[in-house]
Amino acid sequence: MNHNNNFENDQGIFQRIVAAFRTNPSNGFYLWVAMWPALALIGVILLKLPMSSTGDTEVSLVDAIFTSISAVTLTGLVVVDTNLVWSTGGLLILLGLFQLGGLGAFTGLAALLLRIGQLTGLRENQIRRAQGLSAGQDESRLGLWWILKFMLGMQLVAFILIFISFSIADGQVQLSALWPSVFLAISAVNSAGFVYWGEFSAVTDNNLLMAIFSFFTVIGSFGLLVLHNLLGSYREVFKMRLGATRSIRAYVLSIRPQALREIWRRLSLDGKIIFSTSLLLLTVGAVWVFVREYIGNGVLSDRGVFDALFHAITESSFTRSSGFSTIDWSTPDTGTLLVVTALMFIGGASGSVGGGIRLTTFGLVAHKFLSVLRGDQQQAIFGRGITNHDFRIALTFLTCSLIFLMTMVLLISQVTTANLESVIFETASAFSKTGFSTGLTAELGDIGKMLLATTMLVGRIGPLAALTVLAGDPDRQQVAGTIRYPEESVVLG
Repeated sequence: MNHNNNFENDQGIFQRIVAAFRTNPSNGFYLWVAMWPALALIGVILLKLPMSSTGDTEVSLVDAIFTSISAVTLTGLVVVDTNLVWSTGGLLILLGLFQLGGLGAFTGLAALLLRIGQLTGLRENQIRRAQGLSAGQDESRLGLWWILKFMLGMQLVAFILIFISFSIADGQVQLSALWPSVFLAISAVNSAGFVYWGEFSAVTDNNLLMAIFSFFTVIGSFGLLVLHNLLGSYREVFKMRLGATRSIRAYVLSIRPQALREIWRRLSLDGKIIFSTSLLLLTVGAVWVFVREYIGNGVLSDRGVFDALFHAITESSFTRSSGFSTIDWSTPDTGTLLVVTALMFIGGASGSVGGGIRLTTFGLVAHKFLSVLRGDQQQAIFGRGITNHDFRIALTFLTCSLIFLMTMVLLISQVTTANLESVIFETASAFSKTGFSTGLTAELGDIGKMLLATTMLVGRIGPLAALTVLAGDPDRQQVAGTIRYPEESVVLG
């Protein structure tokens, strides 16, 4: 009898939770924001357990907090040696944090909320945007199960490819490569950036492995909503052109130029902005790194021309939010550090594992700038008009990010004697969850580490989302009857 009462009480609690989401979807947004520090706290408790470390090095509370936040936010900055300090149990805990962080970053909760209750209205649209959901997209078929299948499928593919790359490098199948391959596959797909090399000391010269990391970094930076839209557009074009045909030849024919143009036409505006902006930034970063660090006798000057070009491309892709790197970032030219800092600051797409101000924010602001210079009457991208509302949100997000980043740079610069360019680079890396480091992170004291940990956490949630929690909707409707003051121009420039 008591068991039945307990079951009924549990059912009542669950129904009340569902009802709370149905009547007020913003509850889900606050839960999504609270999820990140809650996961980090759980990670700290687990990492402080004796079984989590090897015992050779004592892990302080601050180091455990920093590592947990870095893992949950998928940043990859470390203050202790991952391979030497953490035991197998600790590495498994890190993998769990990657998976949970990746699921949250891939809008798993947002997709789940769409099943519980649709988000409507101005405030709810603001919440959707903070979770990487656009007001015009149809995410009804993008459920939590689809996200799980996609993530696990990508990790399986990554594991197979990474294991093959290790085997090719050694000339034979190595069973000892299974565990590093599992760890790196989960880390790569989630863009966590944590590295467990095992017995492989020269792995950074394994170009196949770096290409695998680069591929999954770029894919992860697009976001599941955009990838779902791309796959849906491909299926529609495939069915339209080839019907029920299923063969390798049919799939090859389906990617001819005419089909690709049709797929591009069917993509959402978000997808077009993200793909085009990502390609532009990838090209700019690769060209700069190659010219300055190879032709300009930099860190790539000792490599062959094709090898240097390959590393320039991979490093440019890693700026989308990877944590993996083949370059010692304490040695490149100042100009390269500034360019890479800018690329990290832009980051990946909304609703992806990437951070920064997001590709769509950069795309909208850059287009607005060019439109003002050209004197365009209507703001349009790819044949679609852009509302002033979206431009205001993009500008607000950019402004919040710049103010927060400058504040953290100022605070961190007060607790270290490192030069300013290293502080800016490290802070931008933490904010964008890229994980690149000049070596400054490990040298910081406890206060500096906590400031960087805060930067990673806010970067994961997003400054605009944090502002929404603290101050409400920055684009709320005006109250009826509000006094409207006469407009007057001011002198600019």
